[in-house]
Amino acid sequence: MKHLISAVAGLFLAVAAPVSAETITVTTGEYAPFTGADLPDGGVVNGLVSRVAAHAGVTVEYEYLPWKRALEMARNGQVAASSYWPERSDQADLEMVGPFSLDRNVLFYRTDKPIPEFEDVTELEGVVIGVTHGYSYTPVFWANADSGAIKTQTAKDDLSNFRKLLGGRIDAFIVDEYVAHYMLEHEFTEEERAQLASTESAIVGAGGFLQVSLKAEGGADLAKRLQAAYDEMQASGELDKARQELSAAAGLGK
Repeated sequence: MKHLISAVAGLFLAVAAPVSAETITVTTGEYAPFTGADLPDGGVVNGLVSRVAAHAGVTVEYEYLPWKRALEMARNGQVAASSYWPERSDQADLEMVGPFSLDRNVLFYRTDKPIPEFEDVTELEGVVIGVTHGYSYTPVFWANADSGAIKTQTAKDDLSNFRKLLGGRIDAFIVDEYVAHYMLEHEFTEEERAQLASTESAIVGAGGFLQVSLKAEGGADLAKRLQAAYDEMQASGELDKARQELSAAAGLGK
């Protein structure tokens, strides 16, 4: 009887114990307020990725790296995925899930040297536009830069571009509007912020996606499950609610 009770108790514990969620590693980088190791929920985008993954029964552990390395680790199958990226010109060994964001890039300028509103960047003849190394922007933007229709100068990061703009070394800086306001609020003084303004006109880029590795074991199945979870949350309104909560936590106000 004692052995029978022990067996029954063991069976009960086995049934009652929660099933461990699948855990994956996702590489990412620092791009506040969308991604960041010290941001609430890892930032707006990484927070959304985590919630979609949880809906699919998956737990995400983030590894913060330089952006180029983060993507290559996913492409090579060293990790399950990387967050977050636009569609690549070369999508080999990567499957997109999302989109988790829609980039809206505006031009910041000094108030003593305003930039006119535009429908097409080619209208900005003679304007030197600061760009950040490694950023995608849009294929059309880069085609115009390569042809010489617009002039660009490259800096290592957004902070450097803002400092170049304040110093008068460039005429404008193309940057995501949310990233810009977050950085200005946290890195610059009120006096410096007062010297800058931005265009209403925007260069709208492609959506930002979780890039899932097809070289990692089970990658194709993982991508399908995550996209299905994303679609379900989108249809139910859960995704928009989560985005609003994460945006508020990041101080975006919407």
